[in-house]
Amino acid sequence: MADDRIDIQISSLAAGFSIGFGILTVWEAIKQTRRNRNPLRSPYIYMVWGEILANLCILIVGYLWIDGVFGSKPSLPLLFFILLFWVFEIQLLMQIIINRIAVIAENQEQIRWLKYGTAAVITTINIAVFCIFIPSHLDPPVSETFVLINKYWDRTSKCLICVVDAGLNLYFSRTVRKRLVEQHGLVKYRPLASFNDKLMVVSVLMDVMLICLMSLPNPIVFVQFHPVTYLVKLNIEMSMASLIAHVARGAGLGDEEDTGGHEFSLSYAKNRSQPAARNTHHSVNDIVPMNTFHTTVGAGDSDENFDIKDHAGGIHRRVDVRVESTANSDAESTAYKGTSFERLDDEISLTNNPGHPRVR
Repeated sequence: MADDRIDIQISSLAAGFSIGFGILTVWEAIKQTRRNRNPLRSPYIYMVWGEILANLCILIVGYLWIDGVFGSKPSLPLLFFILLFWVFEIQLLMQIIINRIAVIAENQEQIRWLKYGTAAVITTINIAVFCIFIPSHLDPPVSETFVLINKYWDRTSKCLICVVDAGLNLYFSRTVRKRLVEQHGLVKYRPLASFNDKLMVVSVLMDVMLICLMSLPNPIVFVQFHPVTYLVKLNIEMSMASLIAHVARGAGLGDEEDTGGHEFSLSYAKNRSQPAARNTHHSVNDIVPMNTFHTTVGAGDSDENFDIKDHAGGIHRRVDVRVESTANSDAESTAYKGTSFERLDDEISLTNNPGHPRVR
């Protein structure tokens, strides 16, 4: 009786944490749904609400189980539905992480392989858990062999899921640093990778907590901590989505390193030392205004519309250069007629000459 009371107290504590994080998570999900231009056609929104629903179902079923509503012995339908909700909980979270990677990735073919490969690995783990967890937790168990195998496989499966989760987050950080920061010079995305690394540590610690709680004598109490762990993970994912939107909206802020007061229109600084393909000379009286626009865009239609699209190239830099030249004489106009503007690899000479092009 004392053990039952302790189990109920621990489960109530887990339920309290789940409700607290659940309120924050639902509120953030509502805000992102309202900010999405077309939420009914957004896979990201469906995955977020599906994750919330799966955690809510596990929370309710687990609490009713420990309260004795389903009887003193776990039945086959009870164990089946708990695992079914757990499958949706794991699969949806992994796909949300991959959806975040797709926003900043360039090779969408690679993203498809990542998406289906991760789903295949997690599905294999899910099937193995179904085949071992249910026979070992029936009362009486089907065989003591299942009980012995489950003792080690249960922890192993959680470790494998933790490794997949951490691997996807590391891939996201590496893509941000290599593609956006180093390749395209979008240095404003560097804090995004650092913030993701910190949140990845929190996510891994939540998995470690679950693995440690598996040592509790009552498996029902362990089930109650699943919603706590995965609501925290979902909150992390939605925070990352909001941060990506916030950084992307701040286009042009910190894109370039300090260049001595000049902002160059080139995306790749390493190409500036190459010789120019064409030399164009203007007289002192020429007016050559040049406008350069740096725009950083994401693979979504609105602030939180982070959906995987096959045609999208992820976040990238687009440089639009417009040059308008007005000559003072017909001869000069004739000389420039038919000449097409080519974006030169070296624009330093243009920006360093005061009075010639004006960079706006």
